[in-house]
Formats: sequence, structure tokens, C-alpha cells
Amino acid sequence: MRFLVAILIIWLFFFYNIERLSRPVNITKVAYLLVPFMGVLAILVPHLRKVPLWAILGAPVPVFLILKYWSGEPVVGASLPLTVTEICILAVTIILVRWVSNGLGEFEEAVVHITIGQHDRLPESFSTSQGEMYRELRRARHYQRPLALMAIGVEKKSMEVAVDRMVQEVQQAMVREYVLSDVAKKLVDGLEDYNVIARRNEHFLILLPEVSSNDLPALVARLRQAMAEQTGVTLQIGCSSFPEDAVTFDSLVEQAVKAMDGKREEAHSALSPQLATEQRTTYPL
Repeated sequence: MRFLVAILIIWLFFFYNIERLSRPVNITKVAYLLVPFMGVLAILVPHLRKVPLWAILGAPVPVFLILKYWSGEPVVGASLPLTVTEICILAVTIILVRWVSNGLGEFEEAVVHITIGQHDRLPESFSTSQGEMYRELRRARHYQRPLALMAIGVEKKSMEVAVDRMVQEVQQAMVREYVLSDVAKKLVDGLEDYNVIARRNEHFLILLPEVSSNDLPALVARLRQAMAEQTGVTLQIGCSSFPEDAVTFDSLVEQAVKAMDGKREEAHSALSPQLATEQRTTYPL
């Protein structure tokens, strides 16, 4: 972004001083007005990023020619080289501004991604989805249908990245939110539409209608493998089934979260000797 903005500034400086650098070139007022207008328009209207570049380059040309003719400036004849030069200047400016606009779009998407922002099917908060989960449990109890509940968390060790010590806490918090957002999107895309997904603190609760306890191991293995391949994180999944493990919603949540926390403690215990060795090696007394 810094490089593109710097190039754009240098180009605009060159454009507005071209008459001083080359006296035979006499840029018309129409070009002086249309070039910055198209640049501002391309940046302020995000939807133009979806328009093909050839259309963005071709559309202003007739407008420029009409405005130049309407203002009384000569277009062809002896002024044809100047007209071609102004069209080329307009095209180069649009290309540079398009690059800057795309960079701004990527930055905006990154911010939205980090903050778990706009997405068509992101999990609702637990307080919002709790009522729907209750209804599904009552339906399963009434019709004697199987139902399962999973509590899914992300192993913190798999989310850690090498960051500067002075800003480590802030960056780690942003990285955790980024990874949780990525996990949330992958869960939404990988599960069925009728599954109820909610985020609760730093883990997710997924209600799985019509899923029995016998179906859970295969589903858990598939989610772990898919998440490891797509995001590189390790899922810690705890499950509970209705009616084998519990018959109330609160009990199902408690059993699933307890099973998830148990797997988290097992993973932490397995990593503790290695972490202790690394700490002694890195910070000798």
C-alpha cells in the first residue's frame, strides 16, 4: 500500500507539472478536472472494484471526448497527439488508482476478518441461539429422535505466532480472533444448513439434529482433518448426546464443554515437558 500510494503521488505530481517539464504540451482544463475526478470516484465507490478493468478504462474516454468538444477545445487535427496523450494519462491514472483501491479493499476485508465481521452465515452468539437449541432439544425429546451437541475450541498453541515481545499481547489477541473467525467460517461451510452453530466465549457450540452418538466419531474426525488441512489449527472437540449423556439442554452443554476442556488439559499436559525444556533453553538461570 505504501509503495502504491507513493507511486500514485509521484504520478499526479508529474501530471500537474508536465507543462513545466515540456512546454509544447498544453493539457486542457477538461483533463485536469476529469483525471482527479475519476481517481476519487474509483476510491470512494468500492463496487467499481468488481467492474472489469477494460470497462473502467474505456468508459471515461467518450465522456472525455464529449466534454472536450463541448468546452470548445480541439479534439482532432493538430490537437490529436495532445488528445491521445491526455487519454493515456487518464488510463495510467485509473490503473494506479485501481491498484490502490484494491489494496484498500484487501485491508478492509482483513479488518472485517479479524473482527469476525460481515459474513452471510457466521455463528450467532450463544445467548441468541440458545432458544433455537432449546427448541431442537424439545423436538428431539417429543419425537424420540437422536440429537448431539459438540463444544469446539481451538488449541491456543496452534494459534500462536512469532510476534514482537513489546506488542505480543495485542497481536496474539488479534491473531486469536483471526483464527477463530477462520474456524467459524470453515465450520459454517462444512456443516449442514440445519445445524445450529453459536460462538460462546472462545469456543463454539454446534447442535446437530438427527445425529446419534454412533455418528459422532466419524464427524469429529472429519472436522478435525478438514480444519487441520484448511487452517492449520487443531480442534479440541467434546461431545454429548441426547438421551445417552443428558436429557436437558444445560446438561448437554455442560457435558460437551467438560469433555472439550478435558481434551485441552490432556494436550496441555503433553506439551508441558517440551515447553519447560524450551523455556530452560531460552532463558537460562
